[in-house]
Amino acid sequence: MRRWNLLVALGVLLALSAYVYFVEIRGGEKEQKSKEESEKVLVFEKDQVVGLLLTHGGERVRLQKLEGKWRIVEPVPTAPDADAVDQLLTSMQGMRITHDLGTLSDAHSFNPTPPAVSVELEISRPKPVPPLQLGDDSPTGGGSYARLGDRGKILVVSGAESVKNASLFSLRDKNLLKFDATKLSGLTVGQAKDEISLAKKDGKWALSVPWVAPAEDSTVSDLVSALERLSISEFVDEKPAPELLKEHQLSPPRFRVRLHGEEWKNDPELAFGETDSGSLFAIHPSSGALVKVPDSIEAKLKTSAKDLRRKEILPFAQWDLGRFRITGAAPQPIELKRNAESGWERISPAPGPAGDSVDQLLKDLSDLKAEDFVDRPTRNLSAYGLQPPGVKLELWKHGEEGKEPSVLQIGKSDGRGKIYLKDEAWPSVIEIPEEAWKNTLTLTRKVAEEKPKVEAATSPQASPGTKKPRKP
Repeated sequence: MRRWNLLVALGVLLALSAYVYFVEIRGGEKEQKSKEESEKVLVFEKDQVVGLLLTHGGERVRLQKLEGKWRIVEPVPTAPDADAVDQLLTSMQGMRITHDLGTLSDAHSFNPTPPAVSVELEISRPKPVPPLQLGDDSPTGGGSYARLGDRGKILVVSGAESVKNASLFSLRDKNLLKFDATKLSGLTVGQAKDEISLAKKDGKWALSVPWVAPAEDSTVSDLVSALERLSISEFVDEKPAPELLKEHQLSPPRFRVRLHGEEWKNDPELAFGETDSGSLFAIHPSSGALVKVPDSIEAKLKTSAKDLRRKEILPFAQWDLGRFRITGAAPQPIELKRNAESGWERISPAPGPAGDSVDQLLKDLSDLKAEDFVDRPTRNLSAYGLQPPGVKLELWKHGEEGKEPSVLQIGKSDGRGKIYLKDEAWPSVIEIPEEAWKNTLTLTRKVAEEKPKVEAATSPQASPGTKKPRKP
């Protein structure tokens, strides 16, 4: 009997649990979902939308989704900002009905006809979405007047601001030129008759015009990054007349930039003209439209070849150095290599752990900067004390000690406070401060004469409990 009662109680408990779950919880969820659905102004799934017509202040903007990608087809065929289109659809999904004012015979006071904004969606599924008309903001707050269809109820809806603010400008792609900076292989910047050409090889930038010389990677990267981020602030004229381009110094352009890379069959060219109240006139490279961009790019376009040129003497960073040899600074060549356990180790003269002066020597070499260049040196390098050089530096990158080294040759003084120096990898002769080089030379000789560090010998210690032997 007791067992039967227990089974009955358990059955009642299960029935109550099922009731609470299916009626109270699931039923409540369905009721809440149904309530939320009834509050939506437009019910659709974004992936079902294949067309959109936005009419705003007399401007018609039509978009079509072709092969899964959006395209603006009216008033001008152009690429859209995919994120802006997606955000517009999300905003339309998020609009909610806050008040239903019913069907009114006189709706003029709510200004839905003609509407401030109207939106028509083309849906791929059978169930259509009625056109939406948005009017004035409600004077009591809480949203904007709206109506579904020409004769629908007058509603007050929330979340309509971004829809009402949508326009051709907000929906179109505002990148002057969209490209992947990592795929860029070359860059040409021209101003009047002057031209600077750069090429990237093995991840490093180098100048090819007006000289062949290593470039400062960070400076070139800043220029490329500024071009990559450059956005259009205004579309002035979709089809500008030649006279208009000439008026804004775009025929010929004040500045021109040509990009080279695997992304393009034909290298795109950017043209920039005169400034105008914080903006710079430019030509959109794909459509030919006259546009404006922020004039902050002008400073980058004015960067000279000298500014883009690498000034550091060492061909790579100090911490990337794995081995180096200096010949001519001391009676014997000085050669050191990096040891992962003990820092720098001297190979010659006097092999052994290097002294503390090595780090300072490397810092001094790293701090040496070019002050001037001889870009068309005479073939006879003896005029610069470089044939043969007074001092030669051979430098190996860490992990590439088995390869050919980078070689720097140091020549004589030019008589004006500078020393001639040549990197064998490049044609130009460099001039560095004579006083700084003399200090580096003194430190080099100090490293050569410095006695190797001697590791302190450690004597075995007696184990605990062991007695020291007595003296006889």
